[in-house]
Amino acid sequence: MSKGIDSVFLHYGVRRDDMALIEQACRDNDIQPDWLKEQILKPYHEQRDEMVDEKEIKKVINRALKNLPK
Repeated sequence: MSKGIDSVFLHYGVRRDDMALIEQACRDNDIQPDWLKEQILKPYHEQRDEMVDEKEIKKVINRALKNLPK
């Protein structure tokens, strides 16, 4: 395991090893991993301290779905 700051965790709130599993699951389900990271994980991570209810989380997901690549 490398030492130092995990940039993936800083940006997305997910450890690098876990992100590899998420990316593979995306590929297995024909979802672009970069889309998921930038449209759902990053906004959620950035707002998680402000989000206190399910309604706010749904807003992040709905906003991302509007930007779903076709």
